[in-house]
Amino acid sequence: MVPKPGTVPPVQTPRAALVLVLGSIMVGTGLSFGQGIAVDAIAPLFNSALPIVTFAALAAMLRRQLWACVLFASAVGPLAMVGYYATSTLRGLGASSSWALLWIVAGIIAGSVMGAAVWAMRQPLPAMPASWVRGLAVGFWPGIAFGEAAHGLTRIADSTPALYWWVQVGAGVLVLAVLITTRLTAVTARLIAVASAAAVGAGLYVVYGGP
Repeated sequence: MVPKPGTVPPVQTPRAALVLVLGSIMVGTGLSFGQGIAVDAIAPLFNSALPIVTFAALAAMLRRQLWACVLFASAVGPLAMVGYYATSTLRGLGASSSWALLWIVAGIIAGSVMGAAVWAMRQPLPAMPASWVRGLAVGFWPGIAFGEAAHGLTRIADSTPALYWWVQVGAGVLVLAVLITTRLTAVTARLIAVASAAAVGAGLYVVYGGP
């Protein structure tokens, strides 16, 4: 099938699958090593869900169909945990099966939502889903950034650098602003995007707070 002029054809499935598997495992490996060698200024990055959600978004961009975007993005978390715990075990660090299961499940859920959000945002504007769906999609990644930053600034401020979390807030604001400007046209959809980011951030903050 010849792609339409002006469109970017999807990466062939075998190559895309290889990128997905190797890239996700490398993300997990990087998180494990980063926790041991990163300087304090960026140390929170390697103990955060945001890198995995970000790579899930990139993985979803390898596909075009909704189901494929969700499948690729949802696989990132489990594959990253394979890299993380395999690396940690080889480094002689302890590995908790309960924590591994928790992060795998969380990765599947967050990755699935991120994959669907990417699919929604990548559709040509005239063919995109309803405006409220697009608004929800736009707010997801920034909401993750906001929720983790709020957790860092209020709950673990004594052990992590505040500047890092404020930079993450800035990144969330920047991404939200760019997506609102480029992927949404209706005022209502833009307001929904802001509300979506706030709701996702608040929800993640509550989850991170534990029971």
